[in-house]
Amino acid sequence: MKVTFVNYYYDRDVPTSEYFNKYPVIHGWSKALSDLGVRVDVYQRFRNDDSFTKDGVNYFLVRDSKRAELKWNQNPALFHEKICQGDHNIIHINSFSYSYQSYILKRLVPSAKIVIQHHAEKPGNKIKHILLKYFSSSSDGFIFSSKEIYKEWVKVGAILPDKKFAEIMEGSSDFSFQDRSDMRKKTNLTGNPVFLWVGRLNENKDPLTVLSGFSKLLNEYPNAKLYLIFSESELEHKIHLFIEQNSVLKNNVKLLGFIEHRDICVYYNSADYFVLGSHYEGSGFSLVEAMSCGVIPLVTDIPSFRMMTDNGNIGALWKCGDPDSFYEKAKVLLKKSIAVEMKKTLSYFTGNLSYTAIGVKARQFYESLIGD
Repeated sequence: MKVTFVNYYYDRDVPTSEYFNKYPVIHGWSKALSDLGVRVDVYQRFRNDDSFTKDGVNYFLVRDSKRAELKWNQNPALFHEKICQGDHNIIHINSFSYSYQSYILKRLVPSAKIVIQHHAEKPGNKIKHILLKYFSSSSDGFIFSSKEIYKEWVKVGAILPDKKFAEIMEGSSDFSFQDRSDMRKKTNLTGNPVFLWVGRLNENKDPLTVLSGFSKLLNEYPNAKLYLIFSESELEHKIHLFIEQNSVLKNNVKLLGFIEHRDICVYYNSADYFVLGSHYEGSGFSLVEAMSCGVIPLVTDIPSFRMMTDNGNIGALWKCGDPDSFYEKAKVLLKKSIAVEMKKTLSYFTGNLSYTAIGVKARQFYESLIGD
């Protein structure tokens, strides 16, 4: 079986030497399939032409005359011409944002099965629903991180319900569990227990609700500490004010700010629990990174997190925007053995969210399409 990944978007400022650092998920998926004996090619629109092979995966970087982020109705003809030179059983297109381009590609390579993978994009308004449904109707299958998100797209009429569908995690993590004591010596994270936030400080992630719930928890767990790592700081000023006005939080919450991704593994491995207050996520990359290190999830009850935590059987899920729910779920979770819950978290990650698990699920889905 030959699987071809097609990536229409690229960052114009990223040179070839930084390709794998910028797009680790692309190689994670591709390598997982290659390790299972699947032949894999990756075609990537890029700032320059190049080709190379890594871990058995062939990469083709293709320069064309279009801008980095295509308009919805642009046809990257030079890119498609390059793809047509290869042989393909499955063409896997990343993002429904490129449904029009997938429609064109299906007409150019009618023998290939076209798969579109959801990457957090929302279906939009009714006009967009019509366009999405029309252009994606030429595809043969869809991949979403959550069955519930898939059903919502079907419900609003953005995609047809008669296409094959697979629930597969959007991406994974190459981080691994490390000894907590050793890592805490490096990071100087203290607390009993240690909570960690990794994510943007914005309304969707809702850090203020997490802080409100955490302040309630401190009445019973006064030695608990919460550390926040973030890149975008939309609500940072409000958070500083909130902490300053709450005497309980002042000594128990620390904003660490931005930390390079290559250095963040030691922070995950210094934590006991991972928290986020997200109202919507297409999947959850910081959560999957945390779970790969055995950090126990305490996250909101949204579709993608339900999938990633086995409906709350791993860690705990709490109601969006509700600090009381955070507090109540945290109380129950903290009464359980950290060692046991960490082991459950690592086991679920390995069996369901790791790149190896993704590769197995993806190969099964592709084979089902070829069998039709």
